[in-house]
Amino acid sequence: MPRLMARVGGVRRSRPDDLDADGSALAIVWPGGQTESADGSCGGRFLRRRPVLLGLVRSTLAVRVDGLGFVWVGPGRDVVRVWVSVSQETPSFAAVALTPLDALPHGLTLRELDVLTLLVGGMTNSQIAARLGSSPRTVTTHVDRVLTKLGVGNRTAAATLALTDGLMVLPLPGGTSGFERFALGRLSAAAAGHRDMRPSTRPVRKAPMVLGAAIPLSGSGRDDGMEMLRGSQLAVEEINARGGVNGRRIELAVQKVDVNDAESISACFSALADREVDVVTSGYLSRQDVAHEVMAEYARPYLNAATLHTMVKRGADDPSRYGRIFQVCPSDVLYGPKFVRAATEFRDRCSWQPLNRDLLILHGDWPMGDLGFDVTCSSAERADWMMRPLLPVGSSDVAWVNAARAVRADPPAALMLGHYFVDGTVAFLRELLRDPPPTLLYTLYSPSVPSFLDQVGDLADGLLWATVSGTYSDALAHGFAQRYRAAYGVAPGRSHAGIAYDRTNVIALAWMRSGAAGMRDPGQVTSQLRSLVHRGVNGSYQFAQPGQASLAFPDVTMDPSIGQAHLIFQIQDRRHQILAPGPYANSEFKLPHWLSSTVS
Repeated sequence: MPRLMARVGGVRRSRPDDLDADGSALAIVWPGGQTESADGSCGGRFLRRRPVLLGLVRSTLAVRVDGLGFVWVGPGRDVVRVWVSVSQETPSFAAVALTPLDALPHGLTLRELDVLTLLVGGMTNSQIAARLGSSPRTVTTHVDRVLTKLGVGNRTAAATLALTDGLMVLPLPGGTSGFERFALGRLSAAAAGHRDMRPSTRPVRKAPMVLGAAIPLSGSGRDDGMEMLRGSQLAVEEINARGGVNGRRIELAVQKVDVNDAESISACFSALADREVDVVTSGYLSRQDVAHEVMAEYARPYLNAATLHTMVKRGADDPSRYGRIFQVCPSDVLYGPKFVRAATEFRDRCSWQPLNRDLLILHGDWPMGDLGFDVTCSSAERADWMMRPLLPVGSSDVAWVNAARAVRADPPAALMLGHYFVDGTVAFLRELLRDPPPTLLYTLYSPSVPSFLDQVGDLADGLLWATVSGTYSDALAHGFAQRYRAAYGVAPGRSHAGIAYDRTNVIALAWMRSGAAGMRDPGQVTSQLRSLVHRGVNGSYQFAQPGQASLAFPDVTMDPSIGQAHLIFQIQDRRHQILAPGPYANSEFKLPHWLSSTVS
């Protein structure tokens, strides 16, 4: 069979023609040098044809080094990723995973991989130049490129990454001298017959994957912030209890943020970038554009729950700048049209008799929000409603109390409260329901936060509310709720605890699919995020479409396996019951108590 030619970082090399077509092979190596293939692959044959590599693998049994990874460059310039795990059984054996590389990790060239390997040995640029037959100036250029491609700030960080991610190249450039304290140096010496090297007794600890989280722990959104924190923590603890991802634990790095302050947002995301976290997450922010710009410069994956069509459009219009930013929930433009469809459904198929033909939307102070008002007006007209002009409301409780009084003075048939925070929503409802008009009340999101019912109590019974990302009432969600309660002594809310939990699992899945070699490569992780589908407690996550935001079912997709249900809840006896969409409903619409007296 002819050898297949490829290029790795500008160096022409050949793919081994004795590895499987799918690019992987597994082998077992015994202390005496006997080899066998595993899982029907050709790994054993591959090692037998490369006695130097086989000798290195056998040395892992003699030196007792486990969990070792490296890049093998053969005499024919074939480049193979090798991972070796030593069993604890008697007799011991080494399990070897072999993967040919069409491209080196992080976009490195073979020469840069040589330089990185010698950096691990603590060598100066002059020493590296002497080993490679190059000049110190050329090595300086290589070192700068290595640091840039790895996304690290210094030689020590690069060396640490090379050790933990198995990026050192074998055979060692220039021989084993200088590598006596490293496992690969001891293995190379043992394979060459030098028995004076002793194994280190210090275990190799892989650096954790760091998940950065911008969380509001004070000010507006503070109650939701605890939901975000606990949901993330629970997922991290569960993943780590299962052994982490590709042998690495996940570490949660929390940075406080004021969601309504642009300077706080900028400082928070800049601090996460300075900490060099692997992935960044956040909930909602009034100035999401500020976070986007910091993250576009940082160029690591960023998963937010902003629910903002304006930012999804920005990402779709400029994917080269915002291509590593993902919105884990559908967008706000769906809220207005959904309100019209719900009002029409309750009018035509339920017991509600509207006071008049008027619909009204109150819009809270959210600078970048877009409730899809133009489409809402068109939908209302087709369904024989009259849409009143959008009514903006300030952020203070006083503003919401005044809005409630204005509604009472001239009530519409149905009203949508387009506000995401508990404080303003509670102030509005307390005032309006003190002397309620015969208006169907439909609000957004804020009842999902547990403190909402704590503050409103029975007054909210009959209230309708919607969210484009809510926690289902199925077995998967019930299991999550039970574990959450066991961990924190309280039940989760119906949105952001689930979002944070799901998002952490989505990130872990992308890391796992990137492999041990690629999970610290932002480009590789981004590619995996774009291609995966994950079913969580809030529905299914898929980011393949322009703008990289989750799809809404049934508003955008009729396939619930790739979307999150746009849920409509009703509070019934202080419980959140799902009315729609059909596959997830667990109750039926009940006429609110303040409307019951108007029905003859």
